[in-house]
Amino acid sequence: SLLSGFLLIFTFIGALVMIKLSAKQQKILDFIQDYRLQNSNMPTLREIAAHFNITIGPVQKYIKILERKGAINKKESCARGIELTHFKKLVPIAIFGSVHAGIFLEPTEDMGEHIYVDGDIIRNRECFALKVRGDSMQPSGILEGDTIVVSKDSLVSNGDIVVAMIGDEAAIKIYSKLLDAKICLASSNPEYPPIHINACDCKILGKLIHLIRQY
Repeated sequence: SLLSGFLLIFTFIGALVMIKLSAKQQKILDFIQDYRLQNSNMPTLREIAAHFNITIGPVQKYIKILERKGAINKKESCARGIELTHFKKLVPIAIFGSVHAGIFLEPTEDMGEHIYVDGDIIRNRECFALKVRGDSMQPSGILEGDTIVVSKDSLVSNGDIVVAMIGDEAAIKIYSKLLDAKICLASSNPEYPPIHINACDCKILGKLIHLIRQY
């Protein structure tokens, strides 16, 4: 309809309007954007203050101005509650401690920490995150210190990188289904021998869908 056409035109024009910020406001916004890209989560007010060598008070004023101008949204109850209005929605993922990329080890309880991942990656799947230890998956590009995001998906295929648990121990491995209801859990580093086990003796906690690395 004609009305719909006008609405589309006004929406398009509105999207072209740039947010008018002062030089200092723009620097604050740039830092928030860069921090988000490098760390996959948002900075706290204290981290912003430390970066610019100022106190919390001025940062709070800048955040309110950026929110009023439509550059960000801020959740008051969350330490990392800044949201960039022009970025895709970030989804918080709980970090459940560390997992070894080599030998199996005991799983760690919830550390109470979160990372923030693009919602398009998660796609409404139930996920958790783990810090990587060890070097057995290094040839696959999974290095010690990385954070992996794991989908709690019981449907895995040959070649998927999974977090597998045997008894009370877990590790990151390459999954392969064998004959006679057995599976193979292999490392990409040839120094670590593959593990062959009955499928009923192993629980697949999920498969890797995303990796985050900080430099």
